Amino acid sequence: MGVPAVRFVRRFGRGITTPDLYRLVATGLVLLGLIAGIVAVATAQHRSALLRDIVAVNGPLSVGAQELYRSLSDADATASNAFLANGAEPAALRQRYLDDIARATKALTVALGEADEGDAARLGVLADQLPVYTGLVETARSYNRLGVPLGAAYLREASGLMRETLLPAADEVLSNAQQRLIAGQREAAGFPWAVLLLGLVTVGSLLAAQMLVARRSNRVFNRGLLAASLAALISLAWSTTAVGLSARQVEIGHRNGSALVSLLADARRAALQAHADEGLTLVARGSGAAFEKEFGAVLTELIGADGRGGMLAEASARAPSAADRAVIEEARGQAGRWRELHGQVRELDDSGDYLGAVKLATATGPESLSGLFGKLDAAISTALDQTNQRVHRQANHADNALGGLALALVLLTAGLMTAVIVGIRPRIGEYR
Repeated sequence: MGVPAVRFVRRFGRGITTPDLYRLVATGLVLLGLIAGIVAVATAQHRSALLRDIVAVNGPLSVGAQELYRSLSDADATASNAFLANGAEPAALRQRYLDDIARATKALTVALGEADEGDAARLGVLADQLPVYTGLVETARSYNRLGVPLGAAYLREASGLMRETLLPAADEVLSNAQQRLIAGQREAAGFPWAVLLLGLVTVGSLLAAQMLVARRSNRVFNRGLLAASLAALISLAWSTTAVGLSARQVEIGHRNGSALVSLLADARRAALQAHADEGLTLVARGSGAAFEKEFGAVLTELIGADGRGGMLAEASARAPSAADRAVIEEARGQAGRWRELHGQVRELDDSGDYLGAVKLATATGPESLSGLFGKLDAAISTALDQTNQRVHRQANHADNALGGLALALVLLTAGLMTAVIVGIRPRIGEYR
């Protein structure tokens, strides 16, 4: 790389004096070093800003969107299950419904503060329609306590509003939050080609300049240019190594974190939808075939037809650690037991024993429908928490890898330019 550059400079320099040639070389090296330094510093600062956004903005937004969707969906399922108890619903179910609405309201408020224009419109729909939904549920609850059948119609209307308006809007917000997180990770994990190429050109140009000065001055080494070359090499090695290590940490966070989060979030959405379908099938009292069909289809997506496949099996295969796999396998086992007990409820209802089906469906305890779903939901939530923490942790590791890089690059660039001037100026002075 150095020899062709020297030949070019020698041919170009035949028409100008040696001092002027030295001035041109020094000016070119200073400008090249400055450009390479600016690009390297800008790259380091941009990567660091992306990583801080992952930790402080995009990551928390994704977690908040997950909580928003879960709270809304669980509130709908809980309202349906509470309705099955004629008269006053169990206090535990009532409190769970109220807690879900409170968590959804809190998550909605936080999301509105960080939303872009598109998500703000969707969140606005949620903010407008959530009070309508709760009003319909309260009306259904009032009629149910009075024993008036009209309550079921209000509950179906409330559930329809949740499924057709609220949950789709929350799902889009969640999808957008995940996409922003993944896009930030991909950008932060890119290889710094511009830094590498400019660094190599700078080092090569400094070597060519040393060869030129050595031939013109009959001196083997120029201390200034040697110092500048050393600064350029350190800058190149440090920046590419630090950014490369940072990118590696981000890639781990994407592969073992955000990609798995998306799959687990889909699994939890499926479980919540099946839970709501289960209650609505009984609330419909003989006309809930569509809900039951959807329950079967969604549960098959979750664990497969034989209980060994579906999204949870895929999540288990992708899990990066034994601890993650154990939690996901626990969720899959609970889903299988839930399916078996659901089959018993359907046998009672289909045989005409509606009250027996309701009694079994509303029973409490760790091995009841609500208990099994609770353990399933808790296991998926634990897996999501662990995976979200991994995304946060890897982003912090990636940012730490860039620690001090920008300042070091500024100092090295200043040192490089100073060394070039110090190295070339005495050679120019020899011709005065």
